[in-house]
Amino acid sequence: MKLHPSGLAVFLGAGVASLATGCSSSSSSTPGSNRGSESASSSGSGGGATSGSSGSASGSSGGSRSGSGSDGGSGSSSGSVSGGSSDSGSGSDSGGSSGLHVSGGRIVDGQGNTVQLHGANETGSQTNCAYQAGGSASAGYPGFFDMPPTQAAVNQMLAWKINAVRVPLNEDCWLGINGLPSSGSTSSDYQSAIEQFVSLLTTSGLSVILDLHWAGPGTDQTGPSLGQIPMADADHALTFWTSVASAFKSNGSVIFDLYNEPGITDWSCWVSGAAASAKCAQASGKSYAVAGMATMLQTVRNAGATNIAILGGLSLSQDFSKWVTSVQSIPSLPAPLNGISIDNVAASWHAYDFNSAYTQCPSQYNQPAYSVQSCATAQQFATSSGIGDVLSAGFPVVIGEMAISAFSTSTASKFSSAQLTVLQNWLDGLMTYMEGQQQGYLAWSWDLDQTPLMITDYATGAPTPYFGATYQKHLQSTF
Repeated sequence: MKLHPSGLAVFLGAGVASLATGCSSSSSSTPGSNRGSESASSSGSGGGATSGSSGSASGSSGGSRSGSGSDGGSGSSSGSVSGGSSDSGSGSDSGGSSGLHVSGGRIVDGQGNTVQLHGANETGSQTNCAYQAGGSASAGYPGFFDMPPTQAAVNQMLAWKINAVRVPLNEDCWLGINGLPSSGSTSSDYQSAIEQFVSLLTTSGLSVILDLHWAGPGTDQTGPSLGQIPMADADHALTFWTSVASAFKSNGSVIFDLYNEPGITDWSCWVSGAAASAKCAQASGKSYAVAGMATMLQTVRNAGATNIAILGGLSLSQDFSKWVTSVQSIPSLPAPLNGISIDNVAASWHAYDFNSAYTQCPSQYNQPAYSVQSCATAQQFATSSGIGDVLSAGFPVVIGEMAISAFSTSTASKFSSAQLTVLQNWLDGLMTYMEGQQQGYLAWSWDLDQTPLMITDYATGAPTPYFGATYQKHLQSTF
């Protein structure tokens, strides 16, 4: 997700209609969605993002604690302990796990303490490997990341009270295919850089979410993983997840986000995947074979990884209207997708203010632009996205990305002072709502380029106005 510094969502590549063609037999589209794509993309992904509220619900969060860490001894997971809710609902309990796992509709540590993730997205690890050399091992592979992959830089996150980091991955760079990584770097360089960075984060007490963010079907070196595509490709995603799951299965502080922001409209395709002939997803104007969530989950489990897997909904992780029934159908799927457990499965929700169709917030997409003076409450927002149904069914929810458009003086200039207060209260209210549900959230982004931005520099972790300031104040006053 990226906003232009002017505050407008940037659409790069083809439009929504050509990117995410839903199969008509079982499509479920959402109201008008407008949102930006990330960096340069040959296939892009347009659509609306979601966002928070003006703050309903009561937040209950205990003090910050260190979780159980990894099975393989590579660090602990820091989270807040929310007081003891009972293990009820249909969420799975992996039982006896020494790392993060799902129990009673919550993410818990090895001792059964609720871990509420509150973190940030590190961005650059999905993009930089496609455009520049990764550097050397002795230099800590700085070129693969936007933030410095150093303890000093991580300490600034800890000072914010951040306890989780989402690290986006590039499929082709990880696998070393289709001409990536670029500039003479190798897949071994990229994998080593990611593994080193994850180790740095988890030994610092942070949980890590690894997500398949940029992908590219086929073997055409002119169109590798240079952007978001509507859904994971069957050509490479399973090989990717076999390798990633194998690399991190011993680290109980690592969570797998199976695919970033599905941009399709067909729940059947989302679950089981589809052949190219089904035309459920297109990249660069061509339909491609899709790897469904069940197939990727099966691949992760077959690699021996019991780590939590989080699954985004349709319409760029905004539509959860059929998420529960779709996930609950997985254990009964016929061969070859038979026998898949939905233990340790959670939902990945993305929430941005400028998707006014869901948030009802002031936005450039209102008619007329920026005319609205209020936002929906967090409860209303969650209900309209289908998140209430997910929570009621006993599955955890993690907001994998969230932000507000006002993250600088230039973007804030589009709004009145009253509207800026509304947006800040909306973000604060969304966090309070999630805390009240004992669920987690991560902001986009801990970066100086991939907007909306939380910080103005890496050395001090100074917050941006409005967005960064609101997020930092909330974390430091809550945890």
